[in-house]
Amino acid sequence: MTMRNGITEIRLHGRGGQGVVFAATAIAEAAFLEGKHVQSFGIYGAERRGAPVTAFVRVGSSPEMPRCQIQQPDIVVTFDVNLPWQQMLKGLKPGGRLLVNCDDVDKCRDLCGVGGFDTHLVDASAIAARNGLGAVGIPIINTVMLGAVVRVSGVCSLESLQAVLRKKVPRNLPKNLAAAAEGYENVRELDCYAAAL
Repeated sequence: MTMRNGITEIRLHGRGGQGVVFAATAIAEAAFLEGKHVQSFGIYGAERRGAPVTAFVRVGSSPEMPRCQIQQPDIVVTFDVNLPWQQMLKGLKPGGRLLVNCDDVDKCRDLCGVGGFDTHLVDASAIAARNGLGAVGIPIINTVMLGAVVRVSGVCSLESLQAVLRKKVPRNLPKNLAAAAEGYENVRELDCYAAAL
């Protein structure tokens, strides 16, 4: 998915401790491995677990990119379905894409018809738990979400992402590689037509 001026802009939302900033960096590094120009950075208030975190990624064919927060993303990714929707969806372009870590399709049906974008779901929490990532009740979802972001955005290949994970996540590498692949394979688009019936 390449957007305006050959640049794809992705904004990620989550909470401290979920690996949102790491995810932005990993996406950028994977795209860089494929010869693309990239930018990634995060912003957060109080540096504590559970506080809202936002991270940004730009991927393009030219080194000339704006150096600012992304106000009108092509893709919005949320690691936590319980964050305020208005803030996360702000500026998402019509025709853009939303990727949500969501374990309950009914919980996400309210997004249908909100703003002319495609909504994609992945149950990252269940996939992480199934792969033994995190503690009981506290799954570590960032590698699952990374696989899903690669699928939805197309900014890099799963193989490039896995190369970055091999370098950056040596601990529990087989579990993380499997979780990323499972996240990639298990993204599904929310059928808003069926939701209206």
